[in-house]
Amino acid sequence: MPWTKMVDMERSDDDKLDAMACFPSVQPDYPPGLRICFCSEELKKLGLDVPDIGDMIDMRAMGTVTSVSIDKTDGDDRCRVEIQIERIALENEAKE
Repeated sequence: MPWTKMVDMERSDDDKLDAMACFPSVQPDYPPGLRICFCSEELKKLGLDVPDIGDMIDMRAMGTVTSVSIDKTDGDDRCRVEIQIERIALENEAKE
């Protein structure tokens, strides 16, 4: 079955203002729980090279790379990549 349509998860300006009433700090465009991190082992399993910040990644969720950290100590390159999920398509597989 094909995936459902992609839904943009960006908060509206009103939603960000409402959140600021509870937490008076800078509010991100997307909810903080919509980030996913991959380290060297996961990237290797997925067959991906280290992406550049700003790259769009397709996971049946679309996300933008927001952080890339590379540690070259001990002669073994290790990395951590953070992706901000921005658009998501979901299906309930239990209902099929």
